[in-house]
Amino acid sequence: MKNIPLILESYPDIIQAKIEQRERMQRKNIPSSINGQIHELVFEDLKLWRVGQLTVSFKGGDPSLHHQIAQTASIWTQYGNISFDFGYNEANNSYRLWQPGDESHIRIGFEYSGYWSLVGTDSTDVNIVSPGDITLNLNDFDIGLPHNWQGIVLHEFGHALGFHHEHQSPATICDFDWELVYEYLAGPPNYWPKSKVDHNLRQLQSGGLTYSAHDAKSIMHYSFPAWMFIKKENSTCYTPENNQLSEMDQKMMEKAYPYDDNLIAVTDQRRIQNLDQILSHMVDKNSVHTQMHRHLNYYQRKAI
Repeated sequence: MKNIPLILESYPDIIQAKIEQRERMQRKNIPSSINGQIHELVFEDLKLWRVGQLTVSFKGGDPSLHHQIAQTASIWTQYGNISFDFGYNEANNSYRLWQPGDESHIRIGFEYSGYWSLVGTDSTDVNIVSPGDITLNLNDFDIGLPHNWQGIVLHEFGHALGFHHEHQSPATICDFDWELVYEYLAGPPNYWPKSKVDHNLRQLQSGGLTYSAHDAKSIMHYSFPAWMFIKKENSTCYTPENNQLSEMDQKMMEKAYPYDDNLIAVTDQRRIQNLDQILSHMVDKNSVHTQMHRHLNYYQRKAI
């Protein structure tokens, strides 16, 4: 049943701890409702980038690998009003390389364990990462590509664009056999405490502003083994491995990053109003306050 070790995507412990600390500070300092919306929804919206261009750098790997990753990741940009700038230099066939203090929106590395990416604008949140820190990790891709590498790249860049796991969608509840899942993931090779299992598998109670009906074909949906579910192969969350964007992935990309100037303007103003409201309620001038100011200044400069 579980002869092949199941290695699941998760953040390094230090990043997980910083995310949890930030969430505690948000709950402490920010009201539960912002402009008529629960604050979780507002913060999920703020994880989406503004339409435009995102810079990407590579720490490690060679131009051939960089090209493969760039070509695959850019499939996302066919369906939304955002693009990736990988710093390609045609003269010497090279891509943007990571530098100390790098402030590229997405910084790709290969050195950490597993595959993971911060979600959207978390990649620039100083409460979680500092300039130069890796924000998207593809463990050992610089040594050799796994058979499903394209699906992995699309999945992690989906996170980098602001999308969560589809199996955690508010639109469905996966029938995990929790006792069995906790027991298995507590052992090798994952060694996950219960809190990490919940963070990565439990349904998002509030969700984000951009989710659809449950899409088992989504690139953002894990392909879990049947033993993890009470209904095994009959579970609505049991699905074969996904290695390409689903039709719903494509639609949600355009919803998150629209082309229409009116929609962009409405989004800009909504985020400015929400940030104003957040800042007006924050008495404690902490690092979350500083990050909200950075967000506000950015949107005020860019707003249509």
